[in-house]
Amino acid sequence: MEGIDLNIIAFYILAGFSVFSALGILFAKNVVHAVFLLVLVFLGIAGVFIISNAEFVGVTQIMIYIGGVLILMMFGIMLTHRIDGKRLESENRSVLIATLLGFGLLGILFYPIKAGFPLFDFGSNEETGFTVTEQIGIHLMTTELIALEVTAVLLLMALVGAAYLAGLNLKKRGVNDTD
Repeated sequence: MEGIDLNIIAFYILAGFSVFSALGILFAKNVVHAVFLLVLVFLGIAGVFIISNAEFVGVTQIMIYIGGVLILMMFGIMLTHRIDGKRLESENRSVLIATLLGFGLLGILFYPIKAGFPLFDFGSNEETGFTVTEQIGIHLMTTELIALEVTAVLLLMALVGAAYLAGLNLKKRGVNDTD
């Protein structure tokens, strides 16, 4: 039992959990079930980040993807007005094209890994005296402040646009309901 590393076991469990949940998304006919399986995929990936000492990325994964994006998707699916009253189901069309695009994307992603691209090095904890999360925060608020502010403005514009479109949709529905 001495040679077994618990981080490796946890990694394989979480990675397998994520892969099987992702496969469940592919074969799910019900869109709501697919969204719930996507939550499980994101939880597994966040767990992999956390056991890899990237706790900032793991918590960000949970807060942004699970807390924001997926909840919006669920509300969008549940509040979608269905005219015919049928369940919202998905179809698997263009499987060959999707498979070819997937393998192409996989090749594009593996090329930099094979070529040995340099990752940004924050420095070790002993050199700086800060944790990785603190180093990311310092880096974002000093050298990447402009990019952070531009991202915040773009997200605000997207939120205002979404609220405007939702208001237009409500007006249109109100007109159609009274006729």
